[in-house]
Amino acid sequence: MSAKKRKGYPRLTGDTRRQIRAYLVERDGSQCFYCGHRFAEDLSDVTLDHFIPYRLWPVNKPRNLRLACEPCNNAKADALPWPVVWAVLSTFRPENFEPAA
Repeated sequence: MSAKKRKGYPRLTGDTRRQIRAYLVERDGSQCFYCGHRFAEDLSDVTLDHFIPYRLWPVNKPRNLRLACEPCNNAKADALPWPVVWAVLSTFRPENFEPAA
């Protein structure tokens, strides 16, 4: 999503971005959340990925961010990760819904 579409929401820049990236490295290790690829020591090949897509949950909080390599981040794009889809579908019960009139 381009910066123009994110109006009203703060962008992660400079010091804030570095602090969040350092926190995520400490929390998750220095590897891609999706494929396990180990990142270079200088973290030059790291991208920040919104676990729940930004269009569905527009926050830049660490609880919604993951470290990802660029191929994994691009492949995921705006899709929901399968564990989230699985959790939503496991709670869906057709008998709890009435047909629309």
